[in-house]
Amino acid sequence: MEQPEQEQAKKRAGKLRILFRLAFICNIFFIVCIIMRYTTAPRYIPQPLVELAVILGWLAPVINLINFVLALLLLSRIRNKQVPVWLLYVNIICFLLQIYFFFILKDVPYT
Repeated sequence: MEQPEQEQAKKRAGKLRILFRLAFICNIFFIVCIIMRYTTAPRYIPQPLVELAVILGWLAPVINLINFVLALLLLSRIRNKQVPVWLLYVNIICFLLQIYFFFILKDVPYT
């Protein structure tokens, strides 16, 4: 009887890990978007790569918000090493940077 419960827990933990990894990838593209915003890098990067970076980069705050809420709700699973702690910390740090960038920083992009 314990076997099916363990398999279900592993499946749920796998979905949680996938979501955290997706957030990490989106955070990388968010950083690329910030770099492209303040430099002339988009001129030298292929257009499909710029488009992918913009889509995933600006979705990062939404995915990070979902991750942050799930991390608070499922803290026991994170403590059981089903999600790497470094991944959680990196996502939280990027989420705080995104909050700062979107709501606190008043800047003008490079034109």
